[in-house]
Amino acid sequence: MLDGSDRERLLKRLKSGDINESQFEDEVCNFALTGITKRMQLHVPGLSSPEPDDFAGHLTNMLKFINTVSSEESHSKKILRRAENAQTLVDDIYTNWGKLRVVTQTYGRVLAKRWTKRTVPKREKILLEAWPGMNSKHRPDFEVVRHGLKGANHRDAIMLPYINLEDLRCKKNLLELMVSRTKVHPEYFAFSDKLPFKTAVTVKAVEPAAQYDQVMLLTDQKTRDTYGRLKSIDTADVENVVWTGYAFQLGEGLLVLETQQQLYRFLWRCAELLLHDIVSFHTVTGTDNMDGEEQSGLAQAIKSAPAEWHSVSEMNISASYRLPQPFSLDSLLRLAGAERDAAEDTFWALHEDPGFFQEQVVSLIQQHLVSCAEAFGKENNLEPTARKQAGIHVVLDVCHDIIIWEAIDADLKKLKILRESFSTNFHLSERLPPEYEKGMESFMFLVFLAWRYAVPKMMHLLMISHKFVEYFEKVTDPQGRHVDFRIRTSSNMPPILDLISSFYDTKKVNMMGALNILDKLGRLMETDPVQRSLISAEVIKEISKLAALAQIHDALVRHQPTIQITSQDPELVLHHHYGRFKVINSLEGYLAGTSLGNYTKPTSAFTYPVGKKPTPEHTEQMRQAESKLDDFWDKVDKRKLIPKTGKTLVQWLGNSVTVRSLHRTEPWKPIIQSSAELTPVQNAFQPFPDSTPDDHDKLPMEPRKKQKTRGEPSSATEPATPPASAQDTIPTVPRIALPKKLYKTMTAFFPTSEQERISRKVVWKDFLHAMYGLSFQIQKRHGSEWYFEPSWKRNTPITIHEPHPSHQMTFDTIRFEARRMARKYGWSSETFVLAD
Repeated sequence: MLDGSDRERLLKRLKSGDINESQFEDEVCNFALTGITKRMQLHVPGLSSPEPDDFAGHLTNMLKFINTVSSEESHSKKILRRAENAQTLVDDIYTNWGKLRVVTQTYGRVLAKRWTKRTVPKREKILLEAWPGMNSKHRPDFEVVRHGLKGANHRDAIMLPYINLEDLRCKKNLLELMVSRTKVHPEYFAFSDKLPFKTAVTVKAVEPAAQYDQVMLLTDQKTRDTYGRLKSIDTADVENVVWTGYAFQLGEGLLVLETQQQLYRFLWRCAELLLHDIVSFHTVTGTDNMDGEEQSGLAQAIKSAPAEWHSVSEMNISASYRLPQPFSLDSLLRLAGAERDAAEDTFWALHEDPGFFQEQVVSLIQQHLVSCAEAFGKENNLEPTARKQAGIHVVLDVCHDIIIWEAIDADLKKLKILRESFSTNFHLSERLPPEYEKGMESFMFLVFLAWRYAVPKMMHLLMISHKFVEYFEKVTDPQGRHVDFRIRTSSNMPPILDLISSFYDTKKVNMMGALNILDKLGRLMETDPVQRSLISAEVIKEISKLAALAQIHDALVRHQPTIQITSQDPELVLHHHYGRFKVINSLEGYLAGTSLGNYTKPTSAFTYPVGKKPTPEHTEQMRQAESKLDDFWDKVDKRKLIPKTGKTLVQWLGNSVTVRSLHRTEPWKPIIQSSAELTPVQNAFQPFPDSTPDDHDKLPMEPRKKQKTRGEPSSATEPATPPASAQDTIPTVPRIALPKKLYKTMTAFFPTSEQERISRKVVWKDFLHAMYGLSFQIQKRHGSEWYFEPSWKRNTPITIHEPHPSHQMTFDTIRFEARRMARKYGWSSETFVLAD
């Protein structure tokens, strides 16, 4: 009878060479034939066990077992034979690497000039001669996975997706690739070159790695003799060593070497084609020594003034041709902090600004009208139900974002403190310290859970869009009750909907990679205005939130040493984070019942004419709108939260929000002043009263006493929220001299006259130029979000959404973003002056 121990013993003898394949088959047959009369149970993975007395069934399983093991052994022998040639691969890599370094150092400027001066068709000709059959489109790996293609023909598309005509024919990408790949030893790229391996195995572009008692050392091996060296190791320790990213399974390591061999040969061939008339390439000899060398001539040649801003799509493309960026908790903290601040600013804007509140409620009512019509039929009176849902979600949605990003921000801060407690850097050959690794593992689960919360909201917004509603169908349970919506399979589905719906499929996200889907989506929106016009501004904002989560997750995946998932019960870790997020579900329960929608009627009562010329009538209308808004939030507290929790909403959110005083309009007071007198406008553009920026991060300033005009907060006006602390003062700010164009843009946000306040719109690109002139580092993220990080205080970034579908910032948008910038940076109408 062939039991588990017998199989293991036979396989071990086969691998050790004690018996050959023929002897192995004989042994299996002997066990099988003697075991049939003893009710032999021969288990083959993937096959159902036959009845004990089924001779034919057992014989069939026996033969399939032999074939399976023989196939595995054949694959193992192939890998072992390839491993014998590892040194040949390493020698070829180092030879081309060394020669390419010499050529780019000596002739780099000529090489760069010749490449950039050539036309696009001539560049393509060089690329195809150096790499025949090169993929033509950007991210060919994405198309392979998306369309379910399989086979070895797609190996280059998966392992080397950045080797494609669309990206390399640009002026700088090939040159950047040469610079990065010659600036450091090949080992520096080993980990990043291995990342596509899992996908390559899934689409059967390569064979899976085999587990042996030997591993290959690539990372941190900086000589020809040590790079690709094989190391014996106990079988029990193979997984741990491989998981750190320091050692590679044989199949993985060999694939990395073969990939790098292809790449360095390609780059060397490109250099030959560009410099064939001035360099005798057969006489060029390279060196493995990097000590004391200056920046290569090629690197100096392509170095240019930085652009004012980059999109994430552009950065993702260029990142493939540059050095891998090290993991940085600080950069993740700035990203999470900016997202958290944006959610909190929205929360207080809904408390303070009736016009902004009205805009959000109207949008939510329209969304839920579509949703209710699909669920209950268009013949019903749906307005009360839609308004009820709008009243709940105008509170719930913003609290959801605050809670999610507060949790991410808090965990990142804890991880940073924990990381700083270790005085030395982590060695790549060792696992992370247990406490730190456990914290990183838990944080990965937190990001995963945040993703699971965010995706359904975006899909709901897609479903209720009138442009996409026909592509969704209602799902009901056996009792005929409405349960959910799902996407109908349709041959005429818009490409942009097909891409976005990929986020709802976990398998697709794992295979394609969330950032790759976002990259493809961003390029489609940039190149196809028709597809972009199909997406609403609300959906684009939700895509931006997903992109931030995807960026954090990608950074964690690339962490070295690798973050290992060691938890025996991942659901237990998830349950812990579910407990942190259950307050979202609790809040929804607290808000249910008596309709908050009743307190949003009539919607016109929130009309806020702050953009019109101040008059007694407009001032009174503003005061009534503010009173109506205060009444809504008072009802949220007194009718919903306090009876059930004993706390107001702000108290219930706890440390997730910082208490702020609210701007409220004073009664109309005529102002007597000469027509020539210029009075700074004190209105909603001014800083939130509790903002206190750090003065030491600002330029020297000359304080000036502010003049009072209408619209300034009054101490006699009772705020809608508890008063702030003693720091509740308007900060003094530096004055910044700007050239005329930038000054005109910034005074639209912080006007110095009433006419400027009510008449200005700003073109989005003008705003970007102004922020760049104010020393902000600017990055276009996926979706509509832009990330602004001040060089003079990097830990205070701000995210602002580009207008969609228009490219103009309206008065309401300008007003909202001016409030945010005023609070964060202390800017006001006195800050900006015209340069001489």
